[in-house]
Amino acid sequence: MTESYHPSKSRVGDDKLSDFIRKPITGDLNEVPGIGGATIEKLKAAGVTTTYQLLGKYLMLKDAGVGPVEHADRFYYWLVSVGTPAGFRAGVVKSIAEKLNVTFVGLYDNSLYE
Repeated sequence: MTESYHPSKSRVGDDKLSDFIRKPITGDLNEVPGIGGATIEKLKAAGVTTTYQLLGKYLMLKDAGVGPVEHADRFYYWLVSVGTPAGFRAGVVKSIAEKLNVTFVGLYDNSLYE
């Protein structure tokens, strides 16, 4: 695939992202910045019905020797493969990656894209 993840493609504002990172997870996919009705339908068709499952999917794509950039790309490509709307994928990746990086420090590094 020639298209890949880059945080600059995210349409999620800093305030919305900060709120998501700070708040506890409820399980409702609508809580993830960048996810709306069309994305939820695609995720449900792929078997992902909760935020917990989406976080788990991101973690499942991490293997030994896979750095943060490749890991984010793997999740981005998975979102492509399930047909999520193109304009919101980067926001979903960034939101999920940043949320998980709070607990799993080093899992995501925004500075690698500068």
